Amino acid sequence: MKLFLRLTTELNDRLRTIMRYHGEFSRCIDEALTSSDFGNVELLLDGGGKGRGITAVISHSANARLRSAAKQRGCTVTVLANSALRQWLGGKNAQ
Repeated sequence: MKLFLRLTTELNDRLRTIMRYHGEFSRCIDEALTSSDFGNVELLLDGGGKGRGITAVISHSANARLRSAAKQRGCTVTVLANSALRQWLGGKNAQ
């Protein structure tokens, strides 16, 4: 499943740094989205997604969970994805 996102510049740079050392960009995004608790992630105040657009291939389950949670929380998929990626990068996966 393809997902188009506009990542913040900071998230884009950090994910690309991880990619250089750990593999594919899409796999990192899918892992972050699959492991995120979308109901409890703190949403970005600025809305996120003002950076470069990317297309990531993510699992159907991650896509379905992301879209459902965004609808329940009343935010866009981009805001929720950026928020989840920020939280994921801030944890054990931060470089």
